[in-house]
Amino acid sequence: MKKHGLLFVNGEVTEKEVGIIRHRTFDKIIAADGGVHHALRFGFTPDVVVGDLDSITETVRAQLPGTQFVHRPSQELNDLEKALQFCQEHGFSQLTILGIAGKRLDHTINNFSVLARYDRFFELELYDAYARIYLIRDEIQIQGQEGQLVSLIPIGKVEGITTEGLAFPLNNESLEFGVREGLSNYLTRKQARVRFRKGLLLVFVHYAE
Repeated sequence: MKKHGLLFVNGEVTEKEVGIIRHRTFDKIIAADGGVHHALRFGFTPDVVVGDLDSITETVRAQLPGTQFVHRPSQELNDLEKALQFCQEHGFSQLTILGIAGKRLDHTINNFSVLARYDRFFELELYDAYARIYLIRDEIQIQGQEGQLVSLIPIGKVEGITTEGLAFPLNNESLEFGVREGLSNYLTRKQARVRFRKGLLLVFVHYAE
């Protein structure tokens, strides 16, 4: 049986993505250090807080008498990676993550770099205020509505991309960071497919208006 965690990271979290996941059931709620403030703001009580804990005041601790605080002081890892390591050590196979993006741009870029080291270990659901985000290494089937925005952003170089059901198709083509991206494509039907031969691709499926 899959062990599913909800992980709050200390980026931006809004009512939009919280509304998508609010009524789901999770085995545990985890906060990566300052992500605890987002959890509390939206009425979630973390079972575990992991990180260097520099964002955790005595006031926060007093609000969470039953929460486990896991202190990992290493400066070589950011709090997201510390939380992912904790989840890996405790047998989680599926993670829904909020707060991965927003606030400082360097933090956002670094968070995606961290996820690229862990996406093979977890089934990841990533949400921000605008889109569901996928890390893909081979192919994805996209369900949505005609006209819904889809962006394909390569991490490094992604080779042999072929798409079906997108307005601007790719046919065995490459995307490469700093060379060519696939920003603001859109669905021409309710189901689309993106497949490729090699690389790691971020797929942003923007919420339907």
